[in-house]
Amino acid sequence: MSLQSTFSNTFHLRDFVDTVTDDPSRENAPNYVEIQTDANIFEESSFYSPNVNVEPIRTRIHAYLTREERDLYEANAFFYADGRFSTALSADGALEISVQALSLMRHVPSYTQETFLILTSIDTTCQNSGVRW
Repeated sequence: MSLQSTFSNTFHLRDFVDTVTDDPSRENAPNYVEIQTDANIFEESSFYSPNVNVEPIRTRIHAYLTREERDLYEANAFFYADGRFSTALSADGALEISVQALSLMRHVPSYTQETFLILTSIDTTCQNSGVRW
């Protein structure tokens, strides 16, 4: 009996959109897109090694979006993506990550979050001036 790895090649990404284009690997399929971003890898104290490159990595997320959904993924929009990935070196020698998105979500702050922040600010101001609600 041979031992096989049970690891999967799943990528979880939270980042900002740089650009959205038609997916160049799918001709005549306008709803297939490629979202481009530079994934940032942050140093973590317990996992840090000077041998690990922590520079941003060019990342291309391939997904299916309707025209209405595509409009939500504008430059600098914050998104979450999960999917299978592979890596390769680009023509200029830079590492690239290619992700086939299994789930893709655009983060949109809710009005309740904004309202809460405003109410907290008002409450703090009133308490500091001696006024009680």
